[in-house]
Amino acid sequence: MKKEIFTLKFMVILFFIGIMMPVSNTIIAQQSNSYGMLNFNKAVNISGKQRMLSQKIAKAYLYIVENPSDAVAKRDLLTSKLIFEKQNSILLQNSGYKVTKDRIATVESIWKEFKKLIETTPNYDNAKKIIEMNTDLLKASNNVVSAVIVESKGANNSQESLLEDDSLGEEDTELKQIINMAGRQRMLSQRLALYYFANQPTIKDKNSEQMLKNVYNELDGAISMLLISNFNNTRIDEKLGVAMSKWDQVKSNKDKLFKQGIKPADMYRISNELTKAFNAVTSLYEKVKL
Repeated sequence: MKKEIFTLKFMVILFFIGIMMPVSNTIIAQQSNSYGMLNFNKAVNISGKQRMLSQKIAKAYLYIVENPSDAVAKRDLLTSKLIFEKQNSILLQNSGYKVTKDRIATVESIWKEFKKLIETTPNYDNAKKIIEMNTDLLKASNNVVSAVIVESKGANNSQESLLEDDSLGEEDTELKQIINMAGRQRMLSQRLALYYFANQPTIKDKNSEQMLKNVYNELDGAISMLLISNFNNTRIDEKLGVAMSKWDQVKSNKDKLFKQGIKPADMYRISNELTKAFNAVTSLYEKVKL
């Protein structure tokens, strides 16, 4: 009798295990197809914003050195610093990939030193240090974006996706790359103004002029790539048109740009307007459904 009861209990346990295993596998699969509480498109967008914020912070600091009473620049410096720190924390908390976590830790390490500089009363000596250091923070932040994209590829390589059309996985990766590219335009919009201000005689170094030209060329070239993207729809085309109109304001004043002929306040404003326009484009790419 005891043996029969034991056998019955064992069979019941096996039955419930059989029910729960597919459920638990589904949960694991669902978790692996997201970046923690975020979807991967959102994670690529947020990590890309960190690049932009690193440049916006540096730009604001350099501008304040010459314009210490500008309230907008002071607000940009403070809010960008707070958002950068919060978003870095969000990215770290939601990642399940060691490489991504390690790269975020690298950003944190550089940020600690960078933060000490930007929290000082803006001065020429620290402005020069920020010019030297900002690219290190930018590169580290860009490495996080690359890691998030790689992490998304791993999430898509589940057993279920292997049974589906491989082209869907390729298209998904292409979408994340276009989100990345559009997001870089935000960063370049800020970096353009940063190196415009870095070409002031009081803080200019031997690389500042060439850096400004490099940023200009990269920003201009990427617009063409966005225009021919297969992911474009009517709304994206409209927002790209807005971004292009803002960019044309810069292109039509190219000579002034390279000869310090644009008023600093106008350059500051244009860079923010251009960033806002490309942010709208990036957000629409993020929402594209495959």
